[in-house]
Amino acid sequence: MKDPRYEIERTTNRTGSTVHLHLIGAFDRDASQVLRAGMRDAFAAGRRGLRVIVDVEQTESVGSECIDLLMVGYARALRAGHGYEITNAQGHVRQALALTGLVEPETLYAPLWAGEISQEQTV
Repeated sequence: MKDPRYEIERTTNRTGSTVHLHLIGAFDRDASQVLRAGMRDAFAAGRRGLRVIVDVEQTESVGSECIDLLMVGYARALRAGHGYEITNAQGHVRQALALTGLVEPETLYAPLWAGEISQEQTV
């Protein structure tokens, strides 16, 4: 059995309102179950106002199954009123995520108030 080429480091701020998932290594098919569990755990608190930040700066590659999980995380955040952001995408990872719109123009961001329409937008 070969050693996994991927790792997720999870950090949480003092209040527990922001969860950072740092994806390190190659996130291909083998990593999808680990990423699924990491995303599930990140959203486990389930309280409104939670913010999940997925940092892909140290991600070497990302496969279609993991891209799908990142998209599911975005949809889940929107439905539940959570903040969600994918940050620091570079090179091939940025190109792969950009094809799905996950990092365009800079990052795909579900603000905490995603379900509300601001007054500026209604004018």
